[in-house]
Amino acid sequence: MLRTYTFPYSKIQRVQSFVNHVMLDVVFHAKNLPAASFSSVLVLPKYRQLIDGINQDYILNPLSEAYLICKKLKPNQIKLLKTAVHNNNKIRELCNGDLQPVRYEQIEAINADLKKAIKTFCDSLYDYCLKLKPFYTSYEDINAYYKTVVKKSSVCKCCGTNKILTQFHTHRSALDHYLPRKHYPFNSLNFRNLLPICDICNSKYKLSEDTLYITHNKGAKNESKERTVAFYPYSQTTHDITIDITFKKTFDSTIEPKDIEMSLSCTGNTDKVSSWDRVFGIMENYKAECCTDEMRMHYEEQYIALMNRGITHKDYIDDLGRNRYGDMNFLKIPFLEAINR
Repeated sequence: MLRTYTFPYSKIQRVQSFVNHVMLDVVFHAKNLPAASFSSVLVLPKYRQLIDGINQDYILNPLSEAYLICKKLKPNQIKLLKTAVHNNNKIRELCNGDLQPVRYEQIEAINADLKKAIKTFCDSLYDYCLKLKPFYTSYEDINAYYKTVVKKSSVCKCCGTNKILTQFHTHRSALDHYLPRKHYPFNSLNFRNLLPICDICNSKYKLSEDTLYITHNKGAKNESKERTVAFYPYSQTTHDITIDITFKKTFDSTIEPKDIEMSLSCTGNTDKVSSWDRVFGIMENYKAECCTDEMRMHYEEQYIALMNRGITHKDYIDDLGRNRYGDMNFLKIPFLEAINR
């Protein structure tokens, strides 16, 4: 992440408690409960309307199927499922590499139908249930929550180059599942795992790319996964990421990404920077930006004009540095430094 978000505490975040309760206290506890099948009577009264008040396909049916399967599971299998709920919701620790997540493929190894039921439940919560009256009256409208996160800032804090919609728009930009819900169960409604990012980062690059694992030899028989670390998007620590640019030829209007050498670095966070670049295509985007007409015009119309008025390169760079994250100055600075060299 180029910059981090401030985590705003909100009523809607309590919906994760519903997920934890229904899984840990009921579904994964099925063997110890006398009820032969699942019903809303088994959950706390405050949660019953969240099950009974919506389409059965979203919650009741998948939970019923998971409950019956868990009645027959071994203790070590139940332990893995409980670990999935606990570990997969500790987003900071997972990003830092302090915990191991549980992936859907591990649940599928226990029982394919169980994996399908759990995924249906988790996906339906985010895709459908949050928009329905029993949920938004019990918690909060997710669109209102979005506004408390982004406030007035229109710049994507992931890439810093593209725009997101602010609190003043009637629509909103994407809330990305930072640890993709395709791979990790039980955190589809963990709001520490949901962050606003631009459509380029979300829909064009990240998609369902695994934040925590690098895939080697994808699709081959010897495919393997390597655990890695990632920036925690709600960290209170600012990441001072350095961008270094070198042009392989004299900069002019014919410059292309292949003519640019670029590196990203952040002291003590080499692997996290690498994950950020891998998942969101950061260097590809930055190189492309350096080749745009807009960036060339910035150089020609502003930088050169000011140089001709007697303002030094250093003074101009210092001015940009005073608002480093505004107007892509974090990228304009290494871009102009490369030209100046």
